[in-house]
Amino acid sequence: MPKESYIWNLSNPNTPETTLEPTSPLCTMAFSTKVTDILVGGTYNGSLEFFDRRVGGADGLLKPVAQTILEQSHHDPVSDAFWLASGKSGNELVSTSTDGRILWWDLKQLEKGPFDSLNLEQEFNIKDQTKVKLLGGSSMEYTADSPLRFLVGTEQGYILCAQRRKNVEILNRYGIEQGKHYGPIYSIKRNPANSKFFMSVGDW
Repeated sequence: MPKESYIWNLSNPNTPETTLEPTSPLCTMAFSTKVTDILVGGTYNGSLEFFDRRVGGADGLLKPVAQTILEQSHHDPVSDAFWLASGKSGNELVSTSTDGRILWWDLKQLEKGPFDSLNLEQEFNIKDQTKVKLLGGSSMEYTADSPLRFLVGTEQGYILCAQRRKNVEILNRYGIEQGKHYGPIYSIKRNPANSKFFMSVGDW
């Protein structure tokens, strides 16, 4: 499987400006909102790798300058990652994966592992018995307008609204009763004019 990912310049659509060489293929990428030369890549093996455009060589190749410890990372491919707007330093970010977890990270303390986590769990009534199932995270939406709240789309077609204050918790569950997608949710976007409204894309 090819590992390379690319950064493009819109004025030169034929050749990538920079080539990223991660240790595992990237599934998602996001530029830091505070230091725009730094970007994070969520990898196929579940770890997060960080690249700094100021450290690249003259040949246009970028290798990771830092990465999370694999044993403390996601157990499935990382499906989405966002830099947090709530921290002053700009070093904090959040990621989700089909392993059913949301993990919070600090770029300056990656060796300590995630500093917070949340399991995407939902109770279901199966044959008159309540069973808790883990829902795989397939996409996420996070905006600076709601810096403590996250929308997470799942492989099972449900959408969860999570909040991180003193405790991390799931506030709302969309699609449990009705309006459920029939397959993984590939993208969620809030309305920029009114963040109470959001749009989801999934299944077919």
